Amino acid sequence: MYAGSAVCGTCHADQAAAWRTSHHHAAMADPRPDTVAGDFADAAYDGPDGTTRFHLRNDRYLVEAIGPAGSPETYEVAHTFGIEPLQQYLLPTGDGRLQALGVAWDNRPATAGGQRWMHLHPGTAIAPDDVLHWTAPANNWNHMCADCHATGVRKGYETSTRRFATTYAEATVGCEACHGPGSAHAAAPARVRTTPLDSPATELNACAPCHSRRSAIAEGFTPGANFLDHYLPALLEAGLYHADGQIQDEVFEYGSFLQSRMHAAGVTCSDCHDAHSARLVLDGNAVCTQCHAPAGQARFPTLLRKDYDSPEHHFHRPGTEAAACVSCHMPAQTYMQVDDRRDHAFRVPRPDLSAMTGAPDACRSCHSDQTPDWAAAAIAGRFDTTRPAHFGAVFAAARRGRYDAEFELAAVARAPTQPAIVRGTALSLMAGYTRGASATALREGLRDPSGLVRLGALAGSTRWPHDERWRLTRHLLTAPERAVRMEAGRLLAPLMTTLPASTTAELAAALAEYRQSLELNADRAEAQAARATLHMDLGETGMAEAALHEALRINPYYLPALLNLADLYRASGRDAAAEPLLARAIEAVPDAVEARTARGLWQVRQGRLDAALADLQAAWRTAPWLASSAYVYAIALHSAGASEEALQVLAAALEENPGEPRLVQTASSIAREAGRTP
Repeated sequence: MYAGSAVCGTCHADQAAAWRTSHHHAAMADPRPDTVAGDFADAAYDGPDGTTRFHLRNDRYLVEAIGPAGSPETYEVAHTFGIEPLQQYLLPTGDGRLQALGVAWDNRPATAGGQRWMHLHPGTAIAPDDVLHWTAPANNWNHMCADCHATGVRKGYETSTRRFATTYAEATVGCEACHGPGSAHAAAPARVRTTPLDSPATELNACAPCHSRRSAIAEGFTPGANFLDHYLPALLEAGLYHADGQIQDEVFEYGSFLQSRMHAAGVTCSDCHDAHSARLVLDGNAVCTQCHAPAGQARFPTLLRKDYDSPEHHFHRPGTEAAACVSCHMPAQTYMQVDDRRDHAFRVPRPDLSAMTGAPDACRSCHSDQTPDWAAAAIAGRFDTTRPAHFGAVFAAARRGRYDAEFELAAVARAPTQPAIVRGTALSLMAGYTRGASATALREGLRDPSGLVRLGALAGSTRWPHDERWRLTRHLLTAPERAVRMEAGRLLAPLMTTLPASTTAELAAALAEYRQSLELNADRAEAQAARATLHMDLGETGMAEAALHEALRINPYYLPALLNLADLYRASGRDAAAEPLLARAIEAVPDAVEARTARGLWQVRQGRLDAALADLQAAWRTAPWLASSAYVYAIALHSAGASEEALQVLAAALEENPGEPRLVQTASSIAREAGRTP
């Protein structure tokens, strides 16, 4: 049972006082003069999608905003949300939903451009049916925010009524969010302890749920529980991380920190951040030089003892921003317009790698007028740049579907010095490869001690035939981590109806856990689309279709649901009904290769070859390096009698992807049919 932070503070007064100055304490609060930072004195924000007005009436904080019907509606602020560098406001919209308003208060000092109302998507007119509108699921507090801005949260979504009855123990990130329920400890402090955060592993496990990009798979996490029993973390996926592992989308700190040599050496969050105020333990470069200094640090005897806070190392004028350790080793990404967050991989700047991968270069974030070659030469002129090959170049090639990346991926996956999240990501990228090197790496990965590595290996195993999947991944149905068991069950679900009942008890148990996670997230289009896939795997077509319709009710523009429902219509003899779904998919994401390709193939089936070629050409031009888009477009061109043009497409694709078998075989076949035997 939870006791509440006020009870904790009766004995732990110093810690409670520090906590009350923290962003954790301000994560969520009732609206009062001491908690509301924004200007509610009849202020207004004029945006391209309308005017938002802010009022204070009889101690009630009111917002007049464009509601789901497209007209202004008045809402009473239920809670403040965050404090620096911005503060949002949670508004009730019915059915137990709290939504985060898209107009936020910029709480930076006026001298830094703050103390103003601002829109999180400036310059964009966001209609009420847009997925970015403040009333849309993407801005729903119950699912997106509550778990990390309150303590002891239970979402309480009821599928049949589509209502929330969300509860929490405390409307803030309180003491027990990090130390676990404390009522027993409060009653008998000498006999009952709260969860001790007394090692780097236990501390990281406690911080990870709120400082990672992850999906919740089970409620009730407390710091003593296993992170992977309650959450499925993202690997270094395209769109979330750059190919070299740098942060891209809003991924928080966990995935970056796991890549770092500091994590491998045993450094933990509280080495740099005070555990209760969450502020840095020292100012400026001193937080780094407490270890990286001529005197060294006894806890980390392998550290090179030298003066890092000197022009000889950073070669910039001391005391300037350029001379700050974080400027080079923790480059920042800006989210929500004003929220700068730093990459926690503590990486060495690699301008040479940035040139290969397209990832940001710390040097050129300041020296924007210079070229990557200049930056690489500047580094090479000052430091020994003899370093082992970096996984970034390999991941960049694999993301582009390069046929020759397979052996390098396998080398990354099998390298014991690589962080687990990197090895797991390498294994997950092997789904498109079929040669022996990746197969060996996957088999080893499925037996790895790290849950992250095994999760990556499961993702890479989708390329195997069902019988091989069963033979090589069945043991993970009883893995110690729920996330691994669940993913193994999802992978093996198509076998449920074909195996003898006597062999499927473990699979049934894993699928039961997977269904529970889908039910937990039933308010999300993603979960409904995943539920549809599970129903299809089990031969339950009608239930799959119902789940896809529910996904599109929640988010009418959710791309996987649109494409999967269109494909279900095709498979069930209703291909004509797929046309509006495919049109909406292209409207939602005009440059989505899979949407253009799907509609192009649909046009082929309808006998509309010219329209098909237009779609397939658009798909190919969006991603000319992808073997799949070049292959489909070339086949269509050849069928239309444009064999020479088809060969040009394939030749260009082979320049990007040398030796790719399908491209080589297709080009040879078309050339032979066109009479170009040589």
